[in-house]
Amino acid sequence: MNTCSRRAITGLLALAIAISIVATLTAQTNANGSRFEDTIGFSLPTIGTIHYDNEGHISKATGFNLGLGISRRFYRDGLIPEEFNRYWGWGTVLLLLPYVEFGVSYPFVVGEKENLLVLDLGFVYILPRIGISLIF
Repeated sequence: MNTCSRRAITGLLALAIAISIVATLTAQTNANGSRFEDTIGFSLPTIGTIHYDNEGHISKATGFNLGLGISRRFYRDGLIPEEFNRYWGWGTVLLLLPYVEFGVSYPFVVGEKENLLVLDLGFVYILPRIGISLIF
């Protein structure tokens, strides 16, 4: 088996593991019984789970990114719809290379009150980036 084939198989196995972990995480609830919701988009994390604080605000998002790594994003004062919200986060690319991010998010209410379309502008290290996510 050549090197390309080994890399492809390793990549597919990593993707399968990531999908199974995401499916497990989205089926859980936290210790105080509040729900987790899902997020998907071209932001960090790309596929993940939303966590709430005791006051019912979105406090963080965790999951996997398009770089085949993990991502965690924390909202300083919670993610409040129709307002600019500061965030910071960290994660990995290819499960090994670390990164740090910071920026602002602006969530729009879409459809039902619990669905949010989130636009964000931030920096990964010093590189600017724009993201879009859907929280449902």
